[in-house]
Amino acid sequence: MTLATDLTRDAIVVSRRFAAHPERLFDAWFDPTTVGVWLFATPGGVSKHVEIDPRVGGGFAIHEQRGELLATHFGAYHEILRPSRIVFAFGSDKQSASSLVTVEIRPDGDGGMLTLTHRIEPEWAALDASIRAGWSAILEGLARATGEAGEGHTLVLHRSFNAPRLLVWKAWTESDHWLRWMCPAGFKVLFAENDLRVGGKWRSGMRSPDGEDYIHCGEYLEIEKPSRLAFTHTWERNDIEPRAITKIIVALHERDGKTEMSFIQSGLATEESALSHRHGWTGAFDSLAQLAEELAQAHL
Repeated sequence: MTLATDLTRDAIVVSRRFAAHPERLFDAWFDPTTVGVWLFATPGGVSKHVEIDPRVGGGFAIHEQRGELLATHFGAYHEILRPSRIVFAFGSDKQSASSLVTVEIRPDGDGGMLTLTHRIEPEWAALDASIRAGWSAILEGLARATGEAGEGHTLVLHRSFNAPRLLVWKAWTESDHWLRWMCPAGFKVLFAENDLRVGGKWRSGMRSPDGEDYIHCGEYLEIEKPSRLAFTHTWERNDIEPRAITKIIVALHERDGKTEMSFIQSGLATEESALSHRHGWTGAFDSLAQLAEELAQAHL
């Protein structure tokens, strides 16, 4: 599998090679029995209802239960040319179905190459990293739906913090701050250490409410202060997730004195692992939000 992403001025482009032939890839976009498990699907989500009217002028409706929330996606087809091209607009309701997506599929050896172009509105440009990650996760699901093993699952989370970006960056990169938040809810951070440079290592330990200790660690891949951080993540105990080394990207954008964070963790071995990490990071980010607000108050 090869995957490439690119951002132009007004479009996000995600390309991936599949083992499946173009006809199979194309037909998967219109199969109501499988669309619900990969298109706009999330770890832990349950497909509740899918409708597809596969014609120009027709559209789709996809409903997924995400805890107490029923997430909805509605779309309208603009072009359908089997097996090479699909163009549709989508949104969270029928009235807002205006975000335009073009899917182009071509033969590539004994498989197919799919290129997805998502035209985004200017106000969504700050979330380009998470939008790219979201489509990459969707294409991972498409690979599995068409019989390909894929290369793991991707977790995408968004949070907003009542603090300037530089302070949230400090909370992510200064190990003394990790002692306040780098663990799931109910856990306690035991130690934290890092060497903040590309190629540098980080390591932190935590203790669960029942007294069991865990250590996670990794290596810094990208450091763009104060907007972007990329690093690997793994567990020192192999029985937690055997052989798994995942990649995490943290993208920070400031707006009106607040910080919008996109968190992307790719390479998770199973959907159960992605769901477990979602739960753990969500609790950690609750603590991070409290810390960030305290830091902001201290800097007033």
